[in-house]
Amino acid sequence: MIKPVSKHNRYTELDALRGFALFGILLANLYSFMGYNTYSPTEITTLPTADRSVLFMIDWFVEGKFYSIFSMLFGMGFALQAIRMEKSQDIFTAYWSRRMRLLLCIGLFHMFLVWHGDILTLYSLMGMLLILFTNFSKRALLYTSIFLLTFPIFNHLLVSFTQDASFWSLLSDKSNNWRQELGLGDFSLLELRTSDNADEVFLINVLRAITRPIGYLMSARPAGVLGMFLLGMFLIKSWNDSGNFGQLKKWPIFFIIGCVTSFGYAWTKYVSGTPYALDDFGFIQSVIYNISAPCFALGIVGAFFHYWKNEKIQKLMTFFTPLGRMALTNYLVQNSLAVMIFFGYGLALMRQIPFAYIPVIASLILLAQWVFSAYWLSRYRQGPLEYLWRKYAYRDY
Repeated sequence: MIKPVSKHNRYTELDALRGFALFGILLANLYSFMGYNTYSPTEITTLPTADRSVLFMIDWFVEGKFYSIFSMLFGMGFALQAIRMEKSQDIFTAYWSRRMRLLLCIGLFHMFLVWHGDILTLYSLMGMLLILFTNFSKRALLYTSIFLLTFPIFNHLLVSFTQDASFWSLLSDKSNNWRQELGLGDFSLLELRTSDNADEVFLINVLRAITRPIGYLMSARPAGVLGMFLLGMFLIKSWNDSGNFGQLKKWPIFFIIGCVTSFGYAWTKYVSGTPYALDDFGFIQSVIYNISAPCFALGIVGAFFHYWKNEKIQKLMTFFTPLGRMALTNYLVQNSLAVMIFFGYGLALMRQIPFAYIPVIASLILLAQWVFSAYWLSRYRQGPLEYLWRKYAYRDY
């Protein structure tokens, strides 16, 4: 018999860290919802100082770091479940495959019907591969993780040298052709996102979702996500062997490296107005980004577990626990709320609210979600989507 872990056997610190990461992901996603991608690089560099300052701080302390933390936590969760079910390997494989299949369905639904910037689809596809690494040693996990995390740098060079190849524009060309055939070719992205015609808002999201796979390949995002998954597995195996959960003694070094290099990334983006370019400047930016994000993420995770031992600080950190226990539900709800606020389905406020208000909007959304999560968990064991996800995964046991 296998069954979900009980409430009393959960690692509260992992739930709290997951909830904290959810706040960072919301901050990073909001400036996309608010219309960042509808500006040209020149327009971005001429935004008001207050807007540019907030964007700079998000690029410095948030961009790439919190999805990396979330990825690491995903790998940790897999490793903990694999250890718990290690005597039933075949059953665990079937259970995990079902779990990833349902996550894939949720991700595709979210990507095409809500927001093309979905990450769950990629998580599910890379998550299916984790079974292959179950029996890897700690050293093998670490070396494979390092290789995968540095691969995007070399991939950037490959894309730069082959940028004229038709492969890279294959899906965007298809998307643009369909956009013309649908009569949407004369409208800007902003006009379509904020249109009072719901069909147009829906169609532009679908067309943007279609180009998502090539974007992933150009940035090598799958390798980065899988690399962070494996890093999370490595940490769990290390902590399991030592019996000292949550220790990451060199976290200050990672934090300093991440902080310094992330400042460099934020500065390059501040100067150029773009996070990705296929030139010498863009390559330097790619190198800095792919060093800064995992290092900063490791630093934050290490600091979180280090200060968790302090009872006073731990009480503050447990604020995020209800959010983390319902992370899947909250992630989808916060994106749905943002769509209703900024897209034409609802208030169509894209580019109507300055970027300087991102921290305020994110805090209000998160506070509302905390109230809902705390109330829901006082009545039920898990969130609504978490319940369906686990019900499906454990249905045969």
